[in-house]
Amino acid sequence: MGITTRSWGWLILACAAGGCSAEHHERLAERSALRILEERGREVLGTREATVLQPALRPPTPEAPALPTGDEPVAPEAAAPAPQVLDLRAALAIAYRTNRQMIDQREDLHAQALSLGSVRHDFEPQLALALAYVLDDAAVLQDSHSGSANFSASQILASGARVSLEAASSAVGREGDAGEYDSLVSLQLAQPLLRGGGYAVTHESLIQAERSLTYALREFELFREDFSIDVARRYYDLVNQKQAIENQQRNLDNNVFGRRQAEALFAVGQGQVNQLDVLRARRSELNAQNDLLEAQESLQLALDNFRIFLGLPADQPVDVQPDAPPYLSVEYDERSAIEVALVNRLDLLNRHEQLEDVERGVKLAHNTLLPDLQLQLGTSYATGSSTSFGGSDIERSDTSLSLTLGIPLDRVRERNSYRTAQLDLARARRSLEEFEDQLAVSIKSSFRELTRRLQSLDIQRQLIKDQTKNLRIAELRFERGELPNRDVVEANQSLLDAQNALIDEQVRYEIARLTLLRDLGILFVDEDGMWKR
Repeated sequence: MGITTRSWGWLILACAAGGCSAEHHERLAERSALRILEERGREVLGTREATVLQPALRPPTPEAPALPTGDEPVAPEAAAPAPQVLDLRAALAIAYRTNRQMIDQREDLHAQALSLGSVRHDFEPQLALALAYVLDDAAVLQDSHSGSANFSASQILASGARVSLEAASSAVGREGDAGEYDSLVSLQLAQPLLRGGGYAVTHESLIQAERSLTYALREFELFREDFSIDVARRYYDLVNQKQAIENQQRNLDNNVFGRRQAEALFAVGQGQVNQLDVLRARRSELNAQNDLLEAQESLQLALDNFRIFLGLPADQPVDVQPDAPPYLSVEYDERSAIEVALVNRLDLLNRHEQLEDVERGVKLAHNTLLPDLQLQLGTSYATGSSTSFGGSDIERSDTSLSLTLGIPLDRVRERNSYRTAQLDLARARRSLEEFEDQLAVSIKSSFRELTRRLQSLDIQRQLIKDQTKNLRIAELRFERGELPNRDVVEANQSLLDAQNALIDEQVRYEIARLTLLRDLGILFVDEDGMWKR
């Protein structure tokens, strides 16, 4: 049948409408979303500016406190709780008790043990007992009552067989009757012979749960080692900051002395000292004051964060003893260290055993490709109905033996799972090889870092000696009018930088040494987190 001109017009209009319908719906959806956002935005944020809480203003003070100049003592602030001064051992002990992350890790390990206990229970005898009593007082029937007791027990054997025992007893009585009693005992054995049979298949969840707890214990021990190093790093960073503040204070004292000296020399008309030198000395002093204030504020913030890290309450401030990390040399042979790490590392042991898990998974996947062959054996004993409980002897009522074979006509999912398991195994082997290679490189890098840190320590010590001499020479030449005080300021700052850099290098060397011991698997920590030397 032909299509008329009018039909073509309607067809073209319909196509045009269909072509723009997607954009039309997009605009409708966009407008709808914007309308919803606008409505909800007014509900959620509309009155926030008017209802938000504002902090109270401080009472006005007569005048702002003057900045410390080093000439006069700073007025003490209001009395505050005395800080708890910690050494490294005390900080580690507190962190191991109250640090929130450490508590989480302990609870995770505890939960892992509970999970293993649940899985072990699944492979113990499963017992169940059910009691029932029914009273029927319907008007059209004679009043009757009945009761039953059902007991069941099941157990998975090492061969993969499941044995189940069921025992039931019931009693039915009516008004005026003595009642009837009967009992039944049955025993069933189901043994998979091919697919689904064997200890490795049926006890896989137990095997994996046992191994997972082993992994968790090793990972927790690794966490303890890393945690101890982290506490030491945080502690020594605070010691570093405190020492830097002492250096900053000495630098301020030196600048105060330099400013006074420049003012005195300018006042007596020393030819080489002019107003510009006095201003330069004053600027250097003010910069030193500002640096000291910033360092003190940074230290207080770091101490507050350390208190939070330790898990101490907010009303218990902490401080650290200014103990520099001890210097302990590392005399291990690099090649021997790598060999030791490949044996000792807990995470490497986990990876080796996890590779065994993947290999076991391939065997389990292969087992699913086998035919279903199951042997079943059952027997039951029963009593006849009796008007008295135990009035009838129990006799064997039924015995059965069956062998069922299932032909694997459809194993597509199992086949794909088996191939996936093989790919996972290949990937796990490559990952283990890469981890071992990276481990060797990491240990070599750690040895190089320790060597570099030792050299840096020697360099910083020599720099401190040189900068101390340089400062004394600059001061003497400035006093004789041979140099401007700019050289004294620069020499003072160079000495300060060298002193701070030495502390940094001492901390970094100790952390690098502890990290190397951890990487070799020979860093052992006690119950309070202190490593055993």
